[in-house]
Amino acid sequence: MFTETTARGGAHAAAAVRALEPGDATAILGEMLAAFERGECDGMERYQVEHAAERLAPNPGSCAVAVVDGRLAGWVIPADDDLKVVPAFRRRGIGRLLVGAGRGLAAAAGRDRLRLWVPRRPDAEAFATACGMRYTSSLWQMRMGREAMDAVGDPAFPRSVTLRALRVGRDEEAFVALVNRVFADHPSPIELSVAETRRVNASPAFDPTAVLIAEDASSGVMVAFCRVHPFTAAGGTPSGEIRLLGVDRGWRGQGLGRAVTSWGIAELRRRGARSAVLAVEGENASALRLYSDLGFRFGFEWPHWTVAAGADAP
Repeated sequence: MFTETTARGGAHAAAAVRALEPGDATAILGEMLAAFERGECDGMERYQVEHAAERLAPNPGSCAVAVVDGRLAGWVIPADDDLKVVPAFRRRGIGRLLVGAGRGLAAAAGRDRLRLWVPRRPDAEAFATACGMRYTSSLWQMRMGREAMDAVGDPAFPRSVTLRALRVGRDEEAFVALVNRVFADHPSPIELSVAETRRVNASPAFDPTAVLIAEDASSGVMVAFCRVHPFTAAGGTPSGEIRLLGVDRGWRGQGLGRAVTSWGIAELRRRGARSAVLAVEGENASALRLYSDLGFRFGFEWPHWTVAAGADAP
């Protein structure tokens, strides 16, 4: 996420941009939830905001914060395409400092570009342009109502695969390797770590039965996956998200993508969801065709802007 700020003169205390420290994650969560209540987290659910903040403390190198007189003024989290300045500190040049910090974090993580979500508003786009950023692509949230969910039949998997749930404590390395392989050339690259995946899987709230693993029936090698997450949408409606799915390159073109997506819809339906959402890159034409054919429709757009990564962080 990206909230614009404009450098201006005036008698303001100087802002310091630094790495995440103990206690910052709690402050960021409070400001994230406040932004959510103000309507600045379009397309997101409350649980997603909470999960984003929960990931910070175990990964202090993933975030830089701006501080003014000891108060949190803003943050940048390149892995989440997220930059935000707290309302009381906007229009003071802090956003520019955070873009610089984000470029440094992206470079340190081995990325060649910093990517942020920039809303389709003239002020936000003007600031992003002034920071040297350019629009590159859009991530779309697609939605499906209960009627469309009911119209999706049971998944039809090829006989060459076997199915099972994720095994906590045993599957992390193979699962991470498969996910990273699947998304290596994706328009929105995803790179998981074994340590972070183990931490998430060890949480009491983690449900391994919400993760489908498809294996090569002859070798037992993982070839596809789908993870779902039931949640309660605004207004109390039971809903669910297909959070992650993919098929290894050598297994594409056999209907496995449609099967794992159909499994996700059926599993959310079985868990009581009356609607389903997923996110897809606008440049992923084959995925867009598949999801549209199954009954998903376009919802919210997250435009992504990028700038070269670099070591010019304050």
